[in-house]
Amino acid sequence: MKKIIYATDFSSNSVAALKYAAELARIMGDDLIALHVYPSYEVDRPKGDFLKDHQKELQDFCKLHLKENYQPQTISPAVVSGSSIAEEILKFTKDLQVRVIVMGACGASKLKDKLVGTTTSEMIGKSSLPVLAVPPQYRFKQPQKILFASTLDDQELIYLKELIPMAQSLEASIEVVHITHRKEDEALQKLQDFQEKVEQEIPYPKISYRTLYSSEVFDTLRKAIEKEEPDIVLMPEKRNMNLFKRGIVRDRIKRMQSCSPSPLLTFPAIV
Repeated sequence: MKKIIYATDFSSNSVAALKYAAELARIMGDDLIALHVYPSYEVDRPKGDFLKDHQKELQDFCKLHLKENYQPQTISPAVVSGSSIAEEILKFTKDLQVRVIVMGACGASKLKDKLVGTTTSEMIGKSSLPVLAVPPQYRFKQPQKILFASTLDDQELIYLKELIPMAQSLEASIEVVHITHRKEDEALQKLQDFQEKVEQEIPYPKISYRTLYSSEVFDTLRKAIEKEEPDIVLMPEKRNMNLFKRGIVRDRIKRMQSCSPSPLLTFPAIV
């Protein structure tokens, strides 16, 4: 059975992510693991005492915010220690069949909440698994529309294939949105070529396509998200490009994680 990992440091920014992870696990029929990483420098007491304290804090946090939806048999608490939260999350998930890691997105002014966003950004850059960043004010509703911000290259066929099982379980539609400054005829031809490849390889009927014309990719995408309010936004990371372009793509993803009103899903880069 697939697992959904909810990672938290108990900040207010991670509450919406907890509720989202619990509902998503219920809909998908996945196991839910709530994971907390505490600092390894806490050494003035026996390790066992710290472990018990943090396990209780994690259970209490889940009970407090899930309320009547909290059921011990449907959520497994896990606590580990380490100096790097992102590295410990990756170690913990290494041998598990993980569907997605759910974390709180940045967006608050408090230091602890900013650290949540920082950790999420670090995970987006390092993770070999999909990461879903949930805005702190987001209220869960079953996803019906997924916006895929696409460059229309062949690598993104792989990302679409990985997205299909989740979309099918959610009965969600996927809108492939391509933002370009190319001439209209060139852009339409590129979109048509990509659509033909998708239709040959991916038998999913609920995929639509759209091109937006602009040289300001980030702002155009942000405005489209604010206007259309998709339930999930997919921005895959990539490595089959030079370091400069990779840096631009990663920066866009991290910036979007901090300002998107919709949950932001990122897939790991394909080498």
